[in-house]
Amino acid sequence: MLKITRTIGQSMLAGCAMAMLAACGTTVSNVDSEGKTDNPVFLPIEDAGRPDGTYVNLENLGKIREGMTKRQIFELIGPPHYSEGLAGVHEWDYVLKFRQGNGQPDKVCQYKVLFDAEMIARSFFFNPENCAEPEPVVAPKAAEPKLKEISLSADATFSFDSAELRPKGRAELSRLAHELNQTDPVPVVGIVGHTDRFGDHSHNLELSWKRAYAVRSYLIQQGVPASLISVDGRGSTEPLVECPGKKSPAVIECLAPNRRTSIHILVN
Repeated sequence: MLKITRTIGQSMLAGCAMAMLAACGTTVSNVDSEGKTDNPVFLPIEDAGRPDGTYVNLENLGKIREGMTKRQIFELIGPPHYSEGLAGVHEWDYVLKFRQGNGQPDKVCQYKVLFDAEMIARSFFFNPENCAEPEPVVAPKAAEPKLKEISLSADATFSFDSAELRPKGRAELSRLAHELNQTDPVPVVGIVGHTDRFGDHSHNLELSWKRAYAVRSYLIQQGVPASLISVDGRGSTEPLVECPGKKSPAVIECLAPNRRTSIHILVN
């Protein structure tokens, strides 16, 4: 008889130990009578009765407040996911899943509710702590416009001291116009004329503008929208090279890079 009684007693203790947080009233977070703890303990997710978690109703989750009963919480988000029972325990634990945008995997969180001596909900914890906060939506980064610059030698494109396009210059611009017209949308084009330092300022400025307009007019003839082309003339104010000395064939040749028409193409 004594042996049978001892066996029954051992079975009851074993049952209570296996139930963990069930009706035996065991707690792992040292919950006090006010439903508070300084150290909320989260059990391993794989130990839950629902380790796969549940997709919680966010509206119901947001309704949970201090002062609610177990029945009210049960009605909002269901029973706890560990073997914690419905009576005699002071903490309920859940494994919750949240859908994420932008093709991200589901967010998995643990949620804990602590009850006071009267079994009224008093404390709430997430693991990780910021789990309830929505993930920032990262908008796709817009592609930055690319700036392409083409430099046409004025000596090759125009006759000396002239704004009339040479055949070689027309051929180069025809190829450029074809490339621009094949781009969708057609890029924005800026044309800037430059000269070398020989000649007075007003003459060089006027010549640089005329050459820029000549390039613009030809591109328009080739089908590039006029509204997308701007022009500017800088004269000799932005040299690429410095060649000291008076006007001579050698110096003129040295200054050739400064006699140019720059075409800036902004591609979105």
